Amino acid sequence: MLIAAAGLHAAPGHPARQAQHRLAFAVAAFLILALQFGPLLGLVGFRLTGDAQWTLVGAARDAAVSALIALAAVAQLGARQRQPWPPAVRWALGISVTFLLLGLLSSGNLFAMAYNLRRLTLAPLLFAALLVLPWSSLQVERLFALIASTSLVVALLGVAEWAAPDALWTDLLQIDDYNAANGFDPFRSLGFYESGRYFSSDLDVLTGHSLRRAVSSYIEPTTLAAGMAAGLVLGLARQARGHRAGWLVAATGLCGLLTFSKGYLAFLLILLCWRWTGLPSPRQILALIVAALAAAVVGTRLGLMEGAFAHLAGATSGLQYLLDGHLLGEGIGNAGNYTQTGDNTGGDSGLGNAIAQTGVLAFLPVLWLRAVARDVLARAKASRDPGGPWIATWTMFWTVTYALSASSQGVSGNGLGFAMLALYLHPATHRSTP
Repeated sequence: MLIAAAGLHAAPGHPARQAQHRLAFAVAAFLILALQFGPLLGLVGFRLTGDAQWTLVGAARDAAVSALIALAAVAQLGARQRQPWPPAVRWALGISVTFLLLGLLSSGNLFAMAYNLRRLTLAPLLFAALLVLPWSSLQVERLFALIASTSLVVALLGVAEWAAPDALWTDLLQIDDYNAANGFDPFRSLGFYESGRYFSSDLDVLTGHSLRRAVSSYIEPTTLAAGMAAGLVLGLARQARGHRAGWLVAATGLCGLLTFSKGYLAFLLILLCWRWTGLPSPRQILALIVAALAAAVVGTRLGLMEGAFAHLAGATSGLQYLLDGHLLGEGIGNAGNYTQTGDNTGGDSGLGNAIAQTGVLAFLPVLWLRAVARDVLARAKASRDPGGPWIATWTMFWTVTYALSASSQGVSGNGLGFAMLALYLHPATHRSTP
């Protein structure tokens, strides 16, 4: 393994460095648990105490990401022998610095700027930190095992709560009170039965009624779908290597379907096409984003603006904004659906939101994903790992959701996928020779 070369084991005479390594592992494990179960913990804490501070439990997740970034910086500064960073890391750091500079130049509301800057930079910074931290091979294996096991638990919880009576959420957990107490929740005024978070009306034409959506411990269907997509491809990768992962594949696959997330359903179709025809491929991220945007434009021109097609308008408005000559956007925090200016250009599209704030620079994350996919596939080929291409497919999930959903910019759910990609690319994951 590339352990010694990357400085992954502290020398016996360096107890401080060993303590840093143990702390980094503890923080990474805590982050995985916070991503998977943090919202449910906040709900239970609020239900037991009535304290609205429990609705801000997501701050613990962000704090864990910040701690990993700081620990990675310390590890790099103290490393005796620094290894060259793969292109994916350089891209992640490059776009983070770019957006940070744009944020400093923004003249808008400070809170809106900070909130949107967090959405633009937290995932790439998490990816870079996990990849450059000095893990041992055992630590990487344990983190992968933790992702797999918690994904299975989350999926089973999702299926169980979906099948349970609505009274589980309305009476026992009192979800409406919890949402109303969260001042940062834009949908806090909507009741359980009125909220698209818990019921989907996209298939009303076929079913005649709204469908209950699985939310599991995430208490939100779209972020849960992102987490289930990560668990699904991890299970498929383990199966490709000859390990037993049937329960993980079946549970995450079913729970993902029960979210009725359009991004998740599109991803399943993409996976099937990839396995049957080899297209689209993770190498073709640029072509995939072009196809997603073309579909959005065509759908909007055909007047498909309701139900399952509501997300198309956001991407189209972002593109129209560019065509109108706004090449550098309005500034971070000054536009999009997470601002206080009233300019909602981009609608519910991550790319559209980013275009409204940063113009053409909003495509930088797509180039980063392309670098990630290429690095993962190259590493899989070099180590002759049949599971690597499955890991790489998660980049296709994020690409599609970035084009059509603002939830792609959050670290919740998506953080699990980026953590999986970073750990896979880590030198400790692969042998030095094929």
